[in-house]
Amino acid sequence: MVPSRERPSAPRIAVVAIAVSFAFAIAVGVLRTVNAEPAERAVEVAGNVAFAAVFALPGLLALLGLRRRPSLLVAAGVLDLVLAFATLITLIGLAFVVPATMFFTAAGRMGTGTARPWRSTAAVLVGVVLGASAFFVLFANEDPVCWATNPATGETFRLDPARFVHGSSISMDSRDLPAGATGSGCSSDSISSREALAAAGIIVATLGAVWMLAAPTVPSTAPAASRG
Repeated sequence: MVPSRERPSAPRIAVVAIAVSFAFAIAVGVLRTVNAEPAERAVEVAGNVAFAAVFALPGLLALLGLRRRPSLLVAAGVLDLVLAFATLITLIGLAFVVPATMFFTAAGRMGTGTARPWRSTAAVLVGVVLGASAFFVLFANEDPVCWATNPATGETFRLDPARFVHGSSISMDSRDLPAGATGSGCSSDSISSREALAAAGIIVATLGAVWMLAAPTVPSTAPAASRG
């Protein structure tokens, strides 16, 4: 008789939740890009990619969780809730409550897995703490962007923010604008390439750390070899 493998199955709801999480992550990256001024989009290419990658991290954690690591589904759900509340100012974060609930349900259906309890707990804590850090490091420093536009030609000019941004105040008038420019503005912050790179590094470190921490300690029982 061939013994069955002791391995928690991956519920379909987990796969659906992963797909939803990735779709939402792409959506927030697109929305951030579309809603930005042309001058902001030009300097935040890497930043917007990193922003979407941070919101895709719960889906990546859950994807690893399908490999006999159900604790990572819990980490994905908790991190989705953290990101949801961190972005409540735009109400977009509420959407991430949906995959979070699905991840918790999937984790319950998979069972406790075969990793030691303390390692599973550590994997959840590391995944949530580092994942949240990846989000907040995107806004670690204030990197304002200033611009002016010429509506007649559609041309956009980058301006030196040091001339106009002083702490939390912005001072700019028509004499500061290039010839022909009538529209102008400054963003209070942007995601710099340095911040984007730091977030990417944290994401990679998070995935590596939780993969090792949540590794099963009890191997699956291999099927017995048939004898003729």
